Amino acid sequence: MRHIRRGQWIGLIGGTVGVILVGVALRAMGQAGVRFPWAWLLPVIFCGTVLAAAWAARPRRIGRTHWNLPWRGTILAGLGVVVVLAYALTAATAAAWGTMIFVFAILLNLDEVLAASFENLRPASPIPGLGRGAVGARSTLTRWLIHIILALACGGLTAILAQIESHFADEEFFVVLQALALAGYWLVLRGVWGWLLVRFPRIPLSETERVEKKAGRTSRQIVLCFDSRWLALAGLLTAAAFSIMAMHNYQRSFYSTQAPPYPGISAETPFLCGEAAPDPQTYDGHDTFRRLLARIEANPYKSTPEYGMLALGSGEARWAQIFHDSLLAEARQGLFSGPANSVKSIQHDAALRLYYYSRARAASPGLFTTAEDETIRQWFAAINRRALTVEWVDWMYALAFSQRPAGPYENQENGAGLLALLETTGLADPTLSPRNRAYLNANPRGWAARSRVTDDAAVYQPEWLDNAYFQSLYTGDTPQGNLQRSFEWLLLQALPDGAPLKYNHTGSASLDGIAYLGTELTGDDRYLWVAGRTVDYLESQGMYAGAQPGLEAAADLVGHSPTQGSCLIYADSGLPTQKGPLAPDKIVFRDGWAEDSAYLLLNLRFTGWHRYKATNAVVLVYQDGPLADEELSGETFRWLPTGRSLFRDKRIPRENLNGLVVARTGLSAVVYMLTGIGGSWAQDPPYYATVENFETGSEMDTSTTIIEGWRGWTHRRTIYFYHGGPIVVVDDGRGPDASPAALIWHLPEGAEVQGTRIRLRPGENPAEMMLIPLAGNIQPIEDGVQFEAAGHVALVTVFLTREWVGAEVNLIPGSLEIIQGERQITLLLPEETP
Repeated sequence: MRHIRRGQWIGLIGGTVGVILVGVALRAMGQAGVRFPWAWLLPVIFCGTVLAAAWAARPRRIGRTHWNLPWRGTILAGLGVVVVLAYALTAATAAAWGTMIFVFAILLNLDEVLAASFENLRPASPIPGLGRGAVGARSTLTRWLIHIILALACGGLTAILAQIESHFADEEFFVVLQALALAGYWLVLRGVWGWLLVRFPRIPLSETERVEKKAGRTSRQIVLCFDSRWLALAGLLTAAAFSIMAMHNYQRSFYSTQAPPYPGISAETPFLCGEAAPDPQTYDGHDTFRRLLARIEANPYKSTPEYGMLALGSGEARWAQIFHDSLLAEARQGLFSGPANSVKSIQHDAALRLYYYSRARAASPGLFTTAEDETIRQWFAAINRRALTVEWVDWMYALAFSQRPAGPYENQENGAGLLALLETTGLADPTLSPRNRAYLNANPRGWAARSRVTDDAAVYQPEWLDNAYFQSLYTGDTPQGNLQRSFEWLLLQALPDGAPLKYNHTGSASLDGIAYLGTELTGDDRYLWVAGRTVDYLESQGMYAGAQPGLEAAADLVGHSPTQGSCLIYADSGLPTQKGPLAPDKIVFRDGWAEDSAYLLLNLRFTGWHRYKATNAVVLVYQDGPLADEELSGETFRWLPTGRSLFRDKRIPRENLNGLVVARTGLSAVVYMLTGIGGSWAQDPPYYATVENFETGSEMDTSTTIIEGWRGWTHRRTIYFYHGGPIVVVDDGRGPDASPAALIWHLPEGAEVQGTRIRLRPGENPAEMMLIPLAGNIQPIEDGVQFEAAGHVALVTVFLTREWVGAEVNLIPGSLEIIQGERQITLLLPEETP
């Protein structure tokens, strides 16, 4: 106590008075019914605690580079290590706050130690006449360099720890923003810390302490001595080891090496389906092809590939001439042969030009003159050189995919498709042909490796199929099993009225051309039927189509409706360069293939490079239009690279989907509270939902899927899909008692919420949704409804269409009754349902 100076007493008394005044003010606000913005108070408390801990543990210099840590600092350092270990073992939020405080405080003290030690080690200037001002400027520069390095280390360390906790579920560029924001926090605290050091300088050692220190005795206090030079070296080694560990965790974050199995599912039979009534409509191959060309001609954005397909498909000279002019203009401009920057999908755009040029030239040998052919050949050679040029974005992919970058774009196998066409057509740069073939031989992909794109978006599969087709032209080998399954994966998810399917992307997958290609390659007339139904939809909505490689003539077939009903779908997982296990993918519920048949799509995964947080979330409920779908619109950030600015993949927050959301915990919650970047809901659902049960029947199809261990929560979702009747979704989420969670449904535009009965669609084909809360309270949100509770949230959702609209829905112990006139359904609810 005798070593506390007057200024320190003043600070201590002032701080105590301040805390008392804040408490009185908060009590008065509470009595007045005013809610205090606690989100602002937490950072203030955090900053004050960091400064207090750093001050209590402040080391003392005892030599040029030697320091000791007083007994208070030694105890606090030990306590900090215990807190960090507690966080590592439990990921508890309280331990996460302690870890953040420990990191910030220890780096404040490290900053003082390094700045003073480096200043002490600075040699005198050998330059005659160098003034004190120049020396002071160099000292200031050194100190600021230390400040900035430690600030970035603090921000990077804490942000990456939060990402390791959440399996790197957040968009990478926003993680960088979090790190910079936390670095800014630390710099502000360093400014306050610097003021404190000046305002309350270190108390000189007493004479008794000097004698004891000289004699090497430490009877008056327990101290830990260290050399700042060794401390700096240890810090560098720790940073290097942490960086390696973080990169390893990042590379392992895209998918799990193990996936829950299901009886009857295997690599040869990944689809488990029931039966559905076929639609009597048939489609003639020639008529469907003609109508498809008409949709391409109607495309207001058609370009060279569309002109090429129109020329080949119609045989008309006018389209061949337009294709000639368009392709030659692009060749003279050198499109696709310059730096790709952040969007290397242009390799697919280039491949389409290459494909149609080779086919058009074979169909019309005199279409291009010798000089024009040479111009185009030189252009494709330049594209070949660019495809094998490593750019900055390749290093980003290489770090994620654990490989050395080569230049070809790995996603959707666009690079492999382009190189395969260059070699197949003989239009590769002769000097680069060995490198092309070496890459293709070392990376056998397409149908040789898998049956579907590993990225989770319907719009990516047709592009992957293009590249699989291009690679098969090069190898001459088309494994029939993967070929058939690659198109069937799309067919089983197809909407019954032919509407494009959309999830995890603002773009949608229209199956007109790609389904027709499936017929050409497999001879299966079901794909022709899907193509015809899709063209029907495009015509009815005034929509258009794009070019589809592989279609140059009509098929001499008649398309008949599929008969597959509801399906459990397993599929390939992993990354473009890595093969993962066969894993749960989707469950499709289907009432039939008539245009007004009911349909529900449930997602089972959160894996891949282009992944989104849809584990156990309903993608779409559909009957003659959407009854519930995902919110796939969001802000585009112009400052991000083009490929990252789009609202897709990990940028789509979990709360934009139809499923369970749970509160952030651990460092994820701490980082959000301090930076405001992200949201209050966790964004890291489990990689897969476990399929506990999937059954199909003549009256009803049903499934039960579970996600467990999500920040202490378990979500069981059971779906009852009545043929020609209601769709019932029973959700039950259980977690820590004080932890908030919610069940969210996003509704179509125009839906009217009237208590627990929601009118989804009026008119001649109405639809309704009934909500029966079991645990939680309803809270309307901008485009839907949200049921929120702490510890336990449960809800029964009933979709009513056709003659079931207006039905009475009653919850009785253990069951649910749906009554419409003389018709009644009694549904036994899961035993866990309250």
